[in-house]
Amino acid sequence: MKKIFYFSILALAGVMLASCDPVVIKGPEAAAPIASSDLQSAFSIVGQYADAACTQPQSDGNFIKYITSPARTVQVYNFKSDGSKNILATGASGVFNITPRRGADPNQPFGVSTINQDASMVYFESMVNVYVPADLDPAVKVLTGESGAKAWKWDAYDGACWGNAGYIGDAGHGADVAAGEIPGKWWGCPPADLETEQVQHAGGTVYGYGDDNAYMVFNEDMECISYKADGTQIAKGTYVMNNYDPECTDGYHYGTLVTTDAPILFPFIINTGGKRANEFDVIYVDPNHLSLICANGQGAWSWGECTWWRFKNASDPDAALAGAGARAWNYYPINGSTWGNAGYIGDAGHGANLAAGEVPGLWWGCLPDELETSQIQHSGGVAYGYGNDNAYMVFNSIDGTVTSYDADGKQIASSTYAVENFDWTAPGGYKMGDLVTEGGSGILYPFIINTGGNVATQYEIVYLDGNLLTLICPNGQAAWRWGECTWWRFQPFN
Repeated sequence: MKKIFYFSILALAGVMLASCDPVVIKGPEAAAPIASSDLQSAFSIVGQYADAACTQPQSDGNFIKYITSPARTVQVYNFKSDGSKNILATGASGVFNITPRRGADPNQPFGVSTINQDASMVYFESMVNVYVPADLDPAVKVLTGESGAKAWKWDAYDGACWGNAGYIGDAGHGADVAAGEIPGKWWGCPPADLETEQVQHAGGTVYGYGDDNAYMVFNEDMECISYKADGTQIAKGTYVMNNYDPECTDGYHYGTLVTTDAPILFPFIINTGGKRANEFDVIYVDPNHLSLICANGQGAWSWGECTWWRFKNASDPDAALAGAGARAWNYYPINGSTWGNAGYIGDAGHGANLAAGEVPGLWWGCLPDELETSQIQHSGGVAYGYGNDNAYMVFNSIDGTVTSYDADGKQIASSTYAVENFDWTAPGGYKMGDLVTEGGSGILYPFIINTGGNVATQYEIVYLDGNLLTLICPNGQAAWRWGECTWWRFQPFN
């Protein structure tokens, strides 16, 4: 203990100086170090709740309110799947959240630690019984899919995936956000420009975001991780979707995405020299599309410069085909063709840009209106109603069916379907998986070319994402034999 001596001298007018004996006065004492048992005695859970505001008591609530007595600053934590510490709360009192993933043990571990004034660390570990959700929270599932982890890639369908806009931030903007339009959009660029002619927005540093095949993964552990096209990690952080509103009742916000450590693809705010964004207006989200805006402090209808991003589902085949339950697809003509024949390759090294809709070994193709006119022999000479730009098919994940319709909405054919062996990274460099139908085929114009009307029920998924489906039926051809196969190309409809 530090001792401070004070000497008091009393000066009296006309009287000689007199001195007094020294007096010992105690200064502030350092708090005595505590043991783990003392910390555990001081920490108390005072309630569990169903909501972060702690207004709905629940015996196994995921929001846990605590106090310390005597008051002492503590850190409450648990551990992530990779073993790293996950800080849940800091302070002498507060609320922490533990929401386990589906199927987890409801008895969840957590730790509490503090630092003594002599810099020693003490902690204790305990358990709390919490609610284990039977399903993912909708605000999580829309980003992670049913599997609890989903990859998202750039969506540059009109040539741009990132850019700037005049900030609106309110209803009445007039943009068809479901179609990918950006309210108040001024300018945008494709992925290839991000780290070349636009690299100044990243502070002049090339990280690996500027590639069509860069991607980010949202998972149910509330992590967002971005990767280069080769799978090398670029950034990792956490995320939460606040105020998720799938109906967009205010006409602008589907929610607010808040991240830590800027983990989304190319997280840079435009014209700031590398400043990273961690808070975004979600201007559109569904299982296949995500559009974000960072207002960067702009007020609603100020038309001040904001930054936008656009992404598409890359890894979830069920969501791609059927959305949140059912999704319509129709023909996707590129370079004047949507169905035709090709020399079967069936292996890597074909050189086609599958994400752009190219067909490996393509020989020939035609448009929808030719299918049941000049090419009607391929359907056995029968016009069923497939030969129209507005014919469509609907994948329904609830009953596992795919059904085709003519342009007037009249059913043509229906079958069950299943996706098998799916791997969105296409490790063989050729296909992502297989699509199998039973009971015929509900695929649009399901006929194998030059067979007089034979219906395909075994398809290779050459490419599938939120915007594109390319199929091939090998019809028994061996890889690299260049035997005749049939191909189809589809896009989401309405």
